[in-house]
Amino acid sequence: MNFSWFGNWFHKPCRIEASELNLEIEQLEDFIDILEKQIIAQETEKERYYNNKYPKKDINYRGRPILDSSSNALIDVRNFIDEFDFNIKKIGLSIVQDNDDETALEGLEWMIKNFKYVGDKETAGMNEFWQFSYESLQTKKGDCEDGAILLHNILLAAGIPYWKLRLSAGWVQTGNKKGGHAYLTYYSEENDKWVILDWCYWPNLKAIIDRPDYKDEPKYLDIWFSWNKKFCYTKGLNEHASELLA
Repeated sequence: MNFSWFGNWFHKPCRIEASELNLEIEQLEDFIDILEKQIIAQETEKERYYNNKYPKKDINYRGRPILDSSSNALIDVRNFIDEFDFNIKKIGLSIVQDNDDETALEGLEWMIKNFKYVGDKETAGMNEFWQFSYESLQTKKGDCEDGAILLHNILLAAGIPYWKLRLSAGWVQTGNKKGGHAYLTYYSEENDKWVILDWCYWPNLKAIIDRPDYKDEPKYLDIWFSWNKKFCYTKGLNEHASELLA
């Protein structure tokens, strides 16, 4: 279809007949439709598969209080993802390796060496408080989700595609009990598996190829919800997760 009309549209006389305007609107809609199809076509088969494998649900985090208010903010969990912060970008560029697997492992090593686990009671005076990455980067300390979110953003800034990274929250085995935990999972395209990159709970620097699929990790149990830059996923929030989410 020829869209040369689009470049010449601004040179037309101010008076436009209604029928002509309707025609141009239809042509513009066709043009937008083609662009959308081209963008979709650029998605890889794996990207489409994993973006649509699990049920999607918009999820709000409500653990941060609003200033001068007795209520807490409702924050779309995707707002915690920001790879465009130039301070995060510097770290991301510094860890880039020859391929995504090596870059992901380099990012995990940076987190283990540079970030200290400190509970929310000490950092925020609250039982639960998610930090934004700029806060975590300033203090170099935080709990499980703070470090997982920061690692996620660093790897995005290093150029790893968003769909290969997913933040997860769920149960892990702690002795004879279960405990809540947040961590990052990464899809290795070369090995066709999702692996766990955890900076604080059983941290290790095993090569990606030597890591088991996340479903085969014995200490990581049911996932409550997960999310990436574009989508949130859950099969249903349990009572524990619902205390902080909406």
